[in-house]
Amino acid sequence: MGKNWQWSYQQGRIKRLKAEVEAAKSGNVLNAHVVPLHSHCGTMQSHFAKGWHSVTQSEIYSKLHGHSSLDAVKKRLAQRLGVKYG
Repeated sequence: MGKNWQWSYQQGRIKRLKAEVEAAKSGNVLNAHVVPLHSHCGTMQSHFAKGWHSVTQSEIYSKLHGHSSLDAVKKRLAQRLGVKYG
């Protein structure tokens, strides 16, 4: 994969997370099936779309709440076990 392809893939991830945050702040739900236009080059747009669709719900949750969902699970587990976390 070329550097421009990797850049398009990363831009897809960045733009998806940004769109999810903006939608949540405005009280809307993002239709993630609709990928915005990134490039008129089919290859670049394809890599952007792959990046867009690669974002997981866990990553969206982390971005919205400012922490890793895994960290939240670890903190709850530590509280239940009575040990200090972090």
